[in-house]
Amino acid sequence: MKNLDDLEAFIRVVDSSDFSSAARSLNVTAGAISKQIRRLEGSLGVTLFERSTRRIRVTDEGLQIYECIKRGLSSIREAYSIAEQGRQSLSGNIAISSPSTFNDYFLIEAIENFKREHPDVSFYLDSSNRVVDIYSDGIDLAVRSGQLSDSQLVARKVFEQHRVLVCSPSYLARITPPTHVQDLSALSGLVFAYPGYNSAFWTLENTENGEVRRMPIKKAMSSDDGMALLNWALQGHGIALRESWSVQKYLANGELVNILPEWHEPISPIQIVRTGRNSVPIRISMFSNFLIEFCQNKINKSQ
Repeated sequence: MKNLDDLEAFIRVVDSSDFSSAARSLNVTAGAISKQIRRLEGSLGVTLFERSTRRIRVTDEGLQIYECIKRGLSSIREAYSIAEQGRQSLSGNIAISSPSTFNDYFLIEAIENFKREHPDVSFYLDSSNRVVDIYSDGIDLAVRSGQLSDSQLVARKVFEQHRVLVCSPSYLARITPPTHVQDLSALSGLVFAYPGYNSAFWTLENTENGEVRRMPIKKAMSSDDGMALLNWALQGHGIALRESWSVQKYLANGELVNILPEWHEPISPIQIVRTGRNSVPIRISMFSNFLIEFCQNKINKSQ
């Protein structure tokens, strides 16, 4: 039963009522077909054919098994056809998990552009901002920041990033502007957090001398949504540590101010990750390539 070729040989013999004809259709010898049938009978524990010197006749049990096997082989062929189509054609669904800030700046536009070229590909976007289990949650691709803890995942670097300290001019006008990194501990922090992850510290690096400090933060507001933190900073609720690319336009038009510009979060990679399966559908590999190129082009144009 472990050998699909034996099942196929059995089907051919029943259809042709003859070992020789079945052998010719499979491009093997009649002796090879006879060996396959004996092996299948031994595996099943039943006689499939009654043989005489002139002809063979399928038994009643053999006929019932023939109907079952024929339906099963048809399903197996259909499964292989679906898998082959997934490998060779740009159709089907891509499930992606990605932080809301990355979605707003990169991913939504990238998906729109990709679908113009490949309309048969559909997308599901998870914007939970937490590290999802891509195995159990059925995620094809996930956007992750920093180094991976799961060595079984396959990762491709999109670009490197760092986060900078920003606040609105209105907030800055209400406080004594910080001149040293330790001054941050007395100010209102807008902090990324969720149940199970509730950091009260920011790790900051000095670009001038390479010094790294782990600074305690007075948490004024917190969220697992990066866009919420950015909006709170724009509304003057405190200081946020946000990706440099996500705040670039607000720094340029004056809606935000980069405070202590010599201090920022250490550089870390943004990566696209997937499970380590060997065969990757072409829609997933092509969209991965497309997204990496799209993001890199957008970063380069903004510099």
